[in-house]
Amino acid sequence: MIAVPKMWAMLLSLPLLTIMADFVGLLGGTVTGVLSLDISPATFFNRVTNALLLKDIVTGLVKSISFAWVITTISVFRGLQFRGGAAGVGNATTSAVVTSIFAIIVLDLVWGLIFYLR
Repeated sequence: MIAVPKMWAMLLSLPLLTIMADFVGLLGGTVTGVLSLDISPATFFNRVTNALLLKDIVTGLVKSISFAWVITTISVFRGLQFRGGAAGVGNATTSAVVTSIFAIIVLDLVWGLIFYLR
């Protein structure tokens, strides 16, 4: 029960952060295209809308939700099993980060195969 608020927070915030990062990336691409490549904003967005598929957006959101679940699950598990005071907290944190990174890499591979291997 102690993990439920953490899980909800991650499941809501990580997809929202993903959407925000996507928009910032589009803004950065627009600025770069306009200032460095002499592409008009209309041309840039026309090309983006031709290249970007709904499948890509859905994939990003599904991946962010699954990453949120994995990060929270691993972090709570490692946090609840730590022992040894402050040093134990540091070790549990390091273990949670390393395990989460590895799990995200594997999960990203799995989602890539599911969504794009055809």
